[in-house]
Amino acid sequence: MQADSLPTTNTPRVAPKTDSEGSRGRQLAWVIFLALVLSSVANHCLAYWLGLTRDAPWTRSIGNYRRIGPKSGPQVLCAGSSLLVSGLAWPEVSDSLGQGIEDWTVAGSSPEVWEVFQQRQRNSSATIIGVSMYDLNEARLTPDRARYVPLAQTISDLWASGTGAGLSRRILTQYAMVYVQFPYPLAGDADKVQVAVRRKATELLGLHAKLGEHEGVVVEQDGVLNVEDARTTVDDWPSDRVLRRLAALRADNHDSQQFSNGPKSQAFRRVLSRAQQQGRVFVVVMPISQPYVDTFLNKATIDAFEKELTETMAAEPKATLVRLDQVPGISDGKYFFDLVHLNSAGRHLVTPVFLKKVAESTSARNSRESSAPPNSTPTQTQSHIPQQH
Repeated sequence: MQADSLPTTNTPRVAPKTDSEGSRGRQLAWVIFLALVLSSVANHCLAYWLGLTRDAPWTRSIGNYRRIGPKSGPQVLCAGSSLLVSGLAWPEVSDSLGQGIEDWTVAGSSPEVWEVFQQRQRNSSATIIGVSMYDLNEARLTPDRARYVPLAQTISDLWASGTGAGLSRRILTQYAMVYVQFPYPLAGDADKVQVAVRRKATELLGLHAKLGEHEGVVVEQDGVLNVEDARTTVDDWPSDRVLRRLAALRADNHDSQQFSNGPKSQAFRRVLSRAQQQGRVFVVVMPISQPYVDTFLNKATIDAFEKELTETMAAEPKATLVRLDQVPGISDGKYFFDLVHLNSAGRHLVTPVFLKKVAESTSARNSRESSAPPNSTPTQTQSHIPQQH
């Protein structure tokens, strides 16, 4: 009996790759590789020309160190962003306190970065901490946070605060971006690149002085905690510039104002607690301009900020709170050279208010010490700031 024949199938035959196809694949890979290398070289050259070079991702940035006043003896730590640095006349503050003042600065910083700087200082007798509704907004990220704050600390804060997935993803993405910026240093900084290109263009055209006059350029001396700026004001800006800068800020904070128990809040409380252990503490609430307030804030967000500030200060009742944001008329645009930084007129208005508050606090402290029992002596860290006259 003849066996049934098996059914036949029409299986297509795969032709082996020819040498020419393999060669084309290798050529495409080389083209992609060379394109990446050339674009990276071009990016580095442009970054160098614009002054926007970066440290390697495996190194920790150190920030810009500045100081003023006597170098001997315990120092006062200035812990804050550029809002604090540009907001007080530091030579007057140093003269009034009779002490040197130290500061580590990084653009757009917030409490997570200040904490890193605070840990560097070893000889501190007092701390001046500057905060604002701009600094403490959890939705606005410090651009270079990942270059200063260890990833482990960030993960710990995100876990402890129960931060939402969206904000957590934005923060953690910063750490990945550090490695992207190693071959492409300009990646992720469109606004900073635009500002640098405009600055270079004005230099080439001989219009740098005019840019400083109309843009309110801050003049900082290397290593010196003192700021001078052109006498421009937000009131002098044309309407299109105001709208452009508001749009940039809206992009930075994702059009959101969040004041809650987030990573910034947790870092702020640690900075305040550590400062209290080292000596006297002044928490200075810096003002922001009326255009910023009108655009981004409402009663709910202001109430949330006030609640967060009250709860944080309640945990360290010995700290002195100085509300420079409540100086009458201080949010007027004539006192700002941009939407969040005080100009020279604003600085000269609020510095006497700050020094008066320091003098009142010192006087009250000395009164308490003089009325204390004879066997009660002040701690060493409390005796460095002299009474103001």
